[in-house]
Amino acid sequence: MVDTSLNRSYTAREGAPMEFTLIPDGTYRAKVKEVTPWTPKKQNIKVIQRDETGKALVDEKGDKVTEMVNDCEFYNCTVKMEIVEQGDYTGRIIFHNLSTHPNMPFNIPAFLYGIGMKELMASEIQSKTINKECLIEVYTDSYTKDVEDKETGMVEKVKKEINRINYFKQLPDLQQPSDEMDDLGI
Repeated sequence: MVDTSLNRSYTAREGAPMEFTLIPDGTYRAKVKEVTPWTPKKQNIKVIQRDETGKALVDEKGDKVTEMVNDCEFYNCTVKMEIVEQGDYTGRIIFHNLSTHPNMPFNIPAFLYGIGMKELMASEIQSKTINKECLIEVYTDSYTKDVEDKETGMVEKVKKEINRINYFKQLPDLQQPSDEMDDLGI
């Protein structure tokens, strides 16, 4: 019997280092492995106004027209994607954030397009996108992070790099696992 209780005793041992090296920029075949539950967030937001085609409205100065929405509630989740059929990079993981934020109307539709789903309620993403495959265009992004030296207490700015997904592309029709096969457990 497997003991997963909180009363189980563990013996300390050094863990193996995890590989977090960057993968080269490029196009990779990837599969949705997991999607975290939606996390609600509430903020006061300047919502970009859009026309009927979704294009942002701009004023006479070229600035985007916005409307303040107080206590706007939106949801975020993270998609864990595994690279498949890519030699040395097979099995590597890359994360992508999805959001219902009103200023990100392209976010979820681009993901659904890539995995070949025409329409889906946001609440169904966690249950209906697992094992779907697509091509992802990966790029390397950088950001600066304040890191404190534990011995001296000095804080220095350190440049960090991370892989991100620039966009999703569909696989040719014959390469996408079908819903019928997934539902039958085949």
